[in-house]
Amino acid sequence: MIRLTIKDPEQIVSFLTDEDRMLCFVAGCSINPANLGELLMATETYQQGITASIMVELMEFDKKLRNEGPSFIHEAISSAQAQKKTLEITFLVIDERTEREALVPRECELVVLDLAQHNIVATESLDIPFSDEVHIYNGQTRTDKTVTYILPQNWTIEPITK
Repeated sequence: MIRLTIKDPEQIVSFLTDEDRMLCFVAGCSINPANLGELLMATETYQQGITASIMVELMEFDKKLRNEGPSFIHEAISSAQAQKKTLEITFLVIDERTEREALVPRECELVVLDLAQHNIVATESLDIPFSDEVHIYNGQTRTDKTVTYILPQNWTIEPITK
């Protein structure tokens, strides 16, 4: 699994995905999205239903945050760390603790898409090309159809340095 963290000027969102779908988000960066909404809409081209899925998960996070306060996410982080597991919750960064969880690789690969800086940072074991073909998903089903993406020249890709 890969923790995909998306930073825009307003927020940081983090969730788990697989390598194929992570590359769909990288392909979404080919339109130079300014924010999460634009990236989700661009990624929808390759992965139908992703916008609704992420938004539902973020609404669930927000509801739990309003009802239980930040302790629920802090407890989930502590529990995952104690069990040496990856935090499986889709979450919005709300403080330093959740930011650390979103930006530090732990028990999984990590990719950070920084939309404002036009930068992709990934754990060294992941190969993220500037241009590639990605498979199109129809909901949860991968199709045989592929689309080529090319990141704009102002984007950079670099390894996470420890």
